[in-house]
Amino acid sequence: MLELFQITGSASFAARAALEEAGAEYTVVNVHPRRRDETHGFVQTNPLRRVPALGDGDVSVYETGAVLLYLVERLPGRGLGPAPGEPGRGDLLRWVIWLANTLHAVWHPITAPHFLSDDPPAHESIRVRGLEGLNRHGAYLEAELEGREWCLGDRFSVADLYLYMLKGWESYARPIRLGGERLDAHYRRVGDRPAIRRTRALDGLDERLQRHLPELRDGMPL
Repeated sequence: MLELFQITGSASFAARAALEEAGAEYTVVNVHPRRRDETHGFVQTNPLRRVPALGDGDVSVYETGAVLLYLVERLPGRGLGPAPGEPGRGDLLRWVIWLANTLHAVWHPITAPHFLSDDPPAHESIRVRGLEGLNRHGAYLEAELEGREWCLGDRFSVADLYLYMLKGWESYARPIRLGGERLDAHYRRVGDRPAIRRTRALDGLDERLQRHLPELRDGMPL
C-alpha cells in the first residue's frame, strides 16, 4: 500500500489531494515538523527530511513534482493526467516542472527571507525581489489560463492540484495576490471538487488553506 509522509498545511497537501482524487488506498504518516528524525521510516524514505515523501514497497519518491508525476503513472486511468505516450503528456510535464522549479520556489524569499540571509536589513530587499518574481509569474499564469478550464485545457490533472496549493499560499502573505481573475476562478474550481474538500477536511484546513487550529498538526499539538 502507498504510504504518504506528510505535514498538514505543507507541500504534502498536493500529494494527498492527488491520492484522494484517484480514490487510492493509502496510509498517512504524520511527521512532526520540529522532530522529523523521530518519525519511523521517514529518514529512510527521504534523507532530506522533507514532505511529501511517498513509500511504495521498495520504492521511495520525494519532491512534490516527482511524487505527483509518479502517481499519474502509478495510478493510471484515475483522472490524474495523461500517462506517457498519451496526448497532453508533454504539457503535463511542462506544467508540473515549472510549478516545482519556478513558482514553488518564489514563495521562499517572500515568506521566509531569513532562510536566505542572516542579515535582517537585507530581508526587505529579498522580499521585494520575490514579489517581483511572483508578479511576473502571476501575469504568465493569467495568459496561460485564458480560455482554459484547467492547466491542460479541458482535462484535469495533478498540475491543477499543485497550482491550487501554490495559489492558496498567498493567504500566508496577505495582502499579496498571485495572478488575477482567471487564477482566482481556477482556484475556486479546484477547491469545489469533492476530493479537494475532503483533503482540506482531512488536513484541518479552511478554504484559504489556513489551519483551523494553528497549534495542531492533524489533531496533535506541536
